[in-house]
Amino acid sequence: MRIALSMLLTTFLAAQAWAGPYDGRYRPDHPSGDTWDCRTIGQDGGAVLLTTNIFFALGSRCSLRDGFAVRGMDATLYDAICHAEGGALFERRIMIMRTDNGIAVVQKGGVMSLLRKCD
Repeated sequence: MRIALSMLLTTFLAAQAWAGPYDGRYRPDHPSGDTWDCRTIGQDGGAVLLTTNIFFALGSRCSLRDGFAVRGMDATLYDAICHAEGGALFERRIMIMRTDNGIAVVQKGGVMSLLRKCD
């Protein structure tokens, strides 16, 4: 019993230590986002999932690398290597910034998406 409890505690603490600053499920931060399903990931009307090094959205999955803090902002800039539906591979820069309700994702030359954290 003690060994199992110890292993569970160690796993929990390790997960907390590796958790990224923006980890979570998100939906659009506007009225149409209220109808999005926060349990379904990467499908039409489903949530966007962000983990320590993965950004998983509708039609694409990006591996986030080489993140560094943006000075003077609660934001991180990443190099992203993305796979789109159909197998197309592309690279881009993505900045993720904390907002009052969730995060802002800036990419593709300044396109900003405001995402609200799922409850």
